[in-house]
Amino acid sequence: MSYAKLCCHGRLAQWESAAFTRQRPLVRSQYRPPRHAEFPVKYSLPYLLSLPSGLHVMKRSYFLYQLLAILSVLGACTPPPQPGSLFPPTASDLELLGQTKLCDKKPLTVQQWKGTTYTRKPWGAGEQFHRSAQSIQPSHDRFYFFDDDGLLIGAVFRFNPGLDLQPYPILRGTLAELQPSSSFFLDPSQLLETEVVQSANLYRTGDKTSTTQYLVSAEDNSPRLLVASMVIDPYEQLLSGYQRKFLPGLVRQSSPSTGSTTSDPQDAETKNFLATQQFARGETALFASCGERKADTAVLAYKAAIQYGFSDDIRLAEAHHRLGLALRDKGQFQEAADQLRKALIIRPNVPEMINNLGSILSQQNKKVQAIEWFEKAIVLRPNYARARFNLAEALETIRVRRAIEEYETYLALVEGIPEEEQRARLVEERVKRLKGN
Repeated sequence: MSYAKLCCHGRLAQWESAAFTRQRPLVRSQYRPPRHAEFPVKYSLPYLLSLPSGLHVMKRSYFLYQLLAILSVLGACTPPPQPGSLFPPTASDLELLGQTKLCDKKPLTVQQWKGTTYTRKPWGAGEQFHRSAQSIQPSHDRFYFFDDDGLLIGAVFRFNPGLDLQPYPILRGTLAELQPSSSFFLDPSQLLETEVVQSANLYRTGDKTSTTQYLVSAEDNSPRLLVASMVIDPYEQLLSGYQRKFLPGLVRQSSPSTGSTTSDPQDAETKNFLATQQFARGETALFASCGERKADTAVLAYKAAIQYGFSDDIRLAEAHHRLGLALRDKGQFQEAADQLRKALIIRPNVPEMINNLGSILSQQNKKVQAIEWFEKAIVLRPNYARARFNLAEALETIRVRRAIEEYETYLALVEGIPEEEQRARLVEERVKRLKGN
C-alpha cells in the first residue's frame, strides 16, 4: 500500500492513495519528507503516460487518479499569498538623525545640539544649518534644512571619503533588497584620465511621508556610504543626496548652486528654486506630511510659488490646481473654481483637474455644470473611478437610472481595491435605495 504524507498548515495527514481511507495520523516525530524513490520507477509519470491503451489503461488511470488527488490536497494546503508591503524595506542600524525627527521645530532641534558647533545661512525662504565634522566623527558632515515655518524638512549626511558599511549588517541587508534607482560616474572627467573611474549607486526607500536615499560607492568588495539623506517627500527634488555640493572629496568645476540666494533676485534659476520650494511647502501643508493639514499655510505657499513663477507650464498649472484645492478646503469655492479654470487654460486635458473642478461646482450646487465636467473627465479616462462616483452622485436627483449605472460601473472599477472599500459600501447602500430595495 502506497501513501503520500502531506503537511497542511502545520498539521500532518496521511492519505491512503487508492481508496482515500483516513489512517492513524502521524505524529511530528514520525514525519519525514517523501523522496522521489518512494514512488516505484515503473509508476513514474513519463512511463505511465507512454503506456498504450487496453492492457495497461488501468495502471495509467490509477496513477493519474492518485496524482490528481495528491495535487488537489497540495493546492488546498497552500497558504494564501500574503499581500506585499506598500513600502520598500527601510531597516537600518546606522543612526542618522538620532533623537531628532523630521518635522521637528527648529528650537527643539537646535536644543539637542548642545556642545557642538554649527553654522547657519539662508536656504531660499528657509534656513540651512551645517554641523561640521566632530572629533568623535571626523568624517561626518551634517546639513539640516528648515522651511519658512521652522519645520525640519530634510537632512543630508556627508561621509568623506566614505563610511565603511561592514559594521552595519542591517543596512547592508536593506540595500541588498533594493534595486539602485540610478547608477553614474561621480566625476565623468576621470574617463579621459584613468582606467579606474569612481562610480556610485543611488538607493531610495522611505515610508508614507518621507524618502531616504543612500549614495553608495559601487565597489564589490568594500562598498562605502558617501551620502545619506532623509527628506519630507515634497522636498526630495531640492535635497537629493547626489547634488554636487554634497558629494565628498571631489574637486569639480564650480557651477551655480541650486538654491543659492546670492545671485540677482531676477535670475531665472533662483526664482524657479524659490517657486519649487514654496510649492513643496504647500504640498507639506495640504497633504499633512507633518501630521496636520494646514489649508491657510498651503494657500500662502502656492500663491508665493505662482508669484515667483516656474520655468515650465506643467508646474505652473499644478500650482494653480493645488491652490484651488487648498481654497476649497477653506470653503472659498468660487476662488477655488477660478484657480482650477486657470490651471485648465494652461493644461486643458488633465482628468484630475477636470474632475476636481466638477467637485467644486457640485459643492456650489451647480449640478448641471458639474455633470458636464465629470463627463469630460470620463471621456478622457473611461476607467476613472472617482469621476464615475462623482458623476453618479450629481445625477441622483436628476437621472436616477443613469446614476445607478454609474454607481455600478464605479463598483466594478474598484473591486478589490482596499482604499475604496468604505466608499464602495456606501455606494452599495445607495444603489439599493435608488432601486427601491
